[in-house]
Amino acid sequence: MTRHAYTRSRCAAWSIALSLTFCLSAFSCSSAPKKAVETLALKNEAADYAKLADDFFFKGQYLSALQFYAEALDLNLSVDNVEGVIVTRNALGRTHLVLGRLDDAEREFTDALRDGRPFGKPALIAQSLSNLGELYYTRGRLEDAESYLMEAERLAPTNDAVWAVVAHNRGVVAVARGDLKSASTYLMKAEQANDRAKRWSVLGTNRYVLASVMYAQGSIEEALRWAERALAADKTAENSLGIGADLEALGRLTRRAGQPEKAFEYFRRSFGLWLALGKDRDAERVLRELRELAVELGEEDYAGRYGKMLEGVP
Repeated sequence: MTRHAYTRSRCAAWSIALSLTFCLSAFSCSSAPKKAVETLALKNEAADYAKLADDFFFKGQYLSALQFYAEALDLNLSVDNVEGVIVTRNALGRTHLVLGRLDDAEREFTDALRDGRPFGKPALIAQSLSNLGELYYTRGRLEDAESYLMEAERLAPTNDAVWAVVAHNRGVVAVARGDLKSASTYLMKAEQANDRAKRWSVLGTNRYVLASVMYAQGSIEEALRWAERALAADKTAENSLGIGADLEALGRLTRRAGQPEKAFEYFRRSFGLWLALGKDRDAERVLRELRELAVELGEEDYAGRYGKMLEGVP
């Protein structure tokens, strides 16, 4: 229950039970609409900060995302908006996770779960459990990861966005265990749910991991198909980071498939994108592939250009 709703119900009870203090009760109740408006305004402001943070996260500007998620959390805490607090703690945790700040991520996910269990909304509990599962996967604690994800799977509403995330994470853990058959099953379920709901950004991630599973299973044709579909989803979502990863994956896959010309073009596009985004380490990684391919293809101008670029790399 939000603070302004609680204030109204409390005032009603006092006005019935304590008639001798009617004036005081009436005064408190008369302020409830004003408090409700103020609370709603703060909730909306928190939502605006969270949306801004989401945009920064989506662009890979994680420090800015942290700043605005923290603002959103403070505003949600100030009006005891429990659902907003849970969602924002999970978002903060995910940002810390991407930045490799595992202890900070664990703190936020654990607090979100602690808030979520008594709040009682299954999807929110499942989201926190899934995030903890991903965290423990990152730490290499696969049994703990599996335990959290299994509980999340039981709680998440079928075909809900959270359910799809849980299925994806279970697939990723299965890959780490070497169980590619189970991984493919989980990832397909997540992909199908997200495809139906047109959740393009997460759909791109599903398809990207499916491409890696297909490659590990020895089917480079299927791997290429899924990588191309990942690129299509990420382009629809305008997810620049996803597009860069997809192009790079397509470069590696086409090179392994004996298509060096196609690989060269995919790598060129990926290299340009990483440079434009200021992702120097990613650009350097692709640059090395480009240099090798340029030499292999007899592209002397490009080979010389890329060679000079690499001379300046530590």
